[in-house]
Amino acid sequence: CTTYNHEKYIRDALEGFVMQKTNFRFEAIVHDDASTDGTAAIIREYAERYPDIIKPIYETENQYSKHDGSLARIMNEACKGKYIALCEGDDYWTDPYKLQKQVDFLETHPGYVMCSHSFKDYIQKTKTFGNLNPENLNESITYDLNYYVSRKTWVTQPLTCMYLRSAYDENEYVKYNNAKDLTLFFLILKKGKGYFMKDCMALYRI
Repeated sequence: CTTYNHEKYIRDALEGFVMQKTNFRFEAIVHDDASTDGTAAIIREYAERYPDIIKPIYETENQYSKHDGSLARIMNEACKGKYIALCEGDDYWTDPYKLQKQVDFLETHPGYVMCSHSFKDYIQKTKTFGNLNPENLNESITYDLNYYVSRKTWVTQPLTCMYLRSAYDENEYVKYNNAKDLTLFFLILKKGKGYFMKDCMALYRI
């Protein structure tokens, strides 16, 4: 979880992490990028209450603004698990079995390197729920690199994705000038297939 000045929203993200019910151990690496509001204080509160789950990283200098790959390197070094799931500090997970469902699928389906799922929009300004996304996909499907490149349906919103850590090549990733989520998923899908679950398990804040 990367976060910056998300004081109003970070509690929702942290609650989404600590409520997860799994038969395996997991960590939430929460990186505060030198926020100037109260984000870091809230993360400290949760890290003290849930020391086995919340693993904070506090920056004194903003890393994202450097645009030199430092943020990706910091996060990659901190993540030690077999699988990595993503969620930025202004979004959050809504299903307590999200991690378990995705790990169960990936553990039992060799050749798959990523698993994603549907999510709902939340419009912050009006405090209302929006669309279920992707709007035109109401069934679980397998996708591959060709599907991803053609962008038939956008099935890899970061807050829904879990991927096999061994499928990620940091040295390759940082070669790209615009090394963001599009690049990340492109490179991972070069290593295998992805699976989209129709289950709605997260909320994307607009």
